[in-house]
Amino acid sequence: MLNKVMLTLTATMALAVSCFAQQSAPAQPPATKDAPAETGKQPVYETSTVLKVKSRLVVVDVVARDGKGVPVTDLKQEDFNVVEDGKEQKVRIFSFQHPDNSVATAPPQAPANGMNIADNLPHFQPGRALNVILLDSLNTSRLNQFSMRQAMIKFLETLPPNEPMAVYLLSDRIHLLQDFTTDPAVLKDVVRSFKGKNSPLLTAVTADGSPIAPVLPGVAQSLPPQMANQIKAFQDQMTVDTTDQRVQMTLAALNSLSRTLSGYPGRKNLIWLSETFPFDVMLSNVAGRSSLDSRNYSPEIARTGNLLSDSQVAIYPLDARGLANSGIFNVANNSDQYGNSMASSTLGRGMGGQMDRDSDDRMAAHSTMNDLADRTGGRAFYNRNDLEGAVRDSITDGSTYYTLGYYPENKDWNGGFRNIQVKLKRGGVKLRYRIGYFAVDTAAFAKLNPKRQDEEFDDAMSLNVPISTALPFQALVMPPSAQTQNKVIVNYHVDPHALSFEASNDGLQAVNMECAVRVFPKKNPDKALTTEAQKMGGALNPDAYAKVMKGFFPCRDQLTLQPGDYLLRLGVRDNMTGLIGTANASLTIPKENSSANPSTAPTKP
Repeated sequence: MLNKVMLTLTATMALAVSCFAQQSAPAQPPATKDAPAETGKQPVYETSTVLKVKSRLVVVDVVARDGKGVPVTDLKQEDFNVVEDGKEQKVRIFSFQHPDNSVATAPPQAPANGMNIADNLPHFQPGRALNVILLDSLNTSRLNQFSMRQAMIKFLETLPPNEPMAVYLLSDRIHLLQDFTTDPAVLKDVVRSFKGKNSPLLTAVTADGSPIAPVLPGVAQSLPPQMANQIKAFQDQMTVDTTDQRVQMTLAALNSLSRTLSGYPGRKNLIWLSETFPFDVMLSNVAGRSSLDSRNYSPEIARTGNLLSDSQVAIYPLDARGLANSGIFNVANNSDQYGNSMASSTLGRGMGGQMDRDSDDRMAAHSTMNDLADRTGGRAFYNRNDLEGAVRDSITDGSTYYTLGYYPENKDWNGGFRNIQVKLKRGGVKLRYRIGYFAVDTAAFAKLNPKRQDEEFDDAMSLNVPISTALPFQALVMPPSAQTQNKVIVNYHVDPHALSFEASNDGLQAVNMECAVRVFPKKNPDKALTTEAQKMGGALNPDAYAKVMKGFFPCRDQLTLQPGDYLLRLGVRDNMTGLIGTANASLTIPKENSSANPSTAPTKP
């Protein structure tokens, strides 16, 4: 748990500003604009942080194709009509994004000569969409993981130049394998090193990757019908329980990815290679069960899709099974692991039942793929054997798009779902975009009970999850010295444009946020040693508010550590909206003369 201390705003701000100024010239935070000019370059303000918190701007990325599937590139703002719940909205933001010959560059980094600065700022700011490859071993058999690997290697042989791409792995949790890079050689090395791993929640699968439940040894036909039905019900319950676990782990991974990518400007294409999308489990076909036992994950999927859309993440689900027939016709599936014939077994529904099950699994997976793609403005690919071609088509599809932004006429942020329709005055053009969003009150997070508020922050402070970029910041880590009274001091430099300030009748601007540092021993990074957090609260007068908005908002942590090597997870959170930012740093405190010449350095996310 986090150890919190409430700080007054003015004194802490003065101290943090002073300490930061002594060590580093503060970098300028991302700027915001009310109505940017039409441009082909991605505006800096177009991050989910600013859009969701400051301006309540709804952003819709629109992919436009003609009848032959060719991108339509000559549309203007006046060609579009945006309708929300049947009411036309005024388009305030318009831009056209497409691949060009410009080089994707990283922002200037702090020098590594003792500046001791860590940050979670995006390390790529291209004027194009970013592509994220998600290799799913949690929901994919080992056989199809090999197919995924081979397809990615084949695709990378023809990777277009200057195409920023990151690679993540979903297994027991989400893992960052490679941060954004335009170097195909680096990406190929990462993919080749992926050997696949068995999923603990896919213990038995057919040759085409469809999960099957184990059966008892012996001849199935000899079992009495009542016993066979009981075993079948038990097997179905086991399938449901393991699927429940896969659903929760998968959704947690997607939510973590949305927090990781939200700080990057513009569209992010999430290319998700998997064999099953386990978000719909029906038990009503089990003997003795009613439709009340059916399990449907639509609400959770919808919330995850909304979180991804707010981060301008479009999902491109790719079925790693390719064009698959029923597993019962595969020679590898003539018998189960106990030697029982699948084709002739009367346990459950026999051959016809297995075929129905295979068909239901594929239909449920494809339905979920379409749903996730529709909710986020992506596109689903299945029933095709050229997996590398599907990856290429996903990147091509998401690289040319129009960005529309509007301030909703309906100001009642009641959490309900609002449908979006985008219409064109020109005919013969097919549009694809997210179908809507949940009108969530940005201050809803503050109404949650403290335990629920802390859970997400605690998870984000783990080194086992990628960093969060929703709340941008830089942090100066000051090792123990006489100047710091032998304390480790962490001064945070938070982008004020991403914080939620509340104006009062007396002209003051109130803010409520906190900063935290969690310490891990470098030799055992899975075990946290200590966590310290400071909660900032107070109000700024107009002059102080104007000064902060031109610079940064400060926060400060301090702690006592013995000599040794440490890894630090640094975090900040807006306590009104729940937006989180995290970053990593390392700290070495020498055993001899620990107050002299200690070193810290940022670590790779």
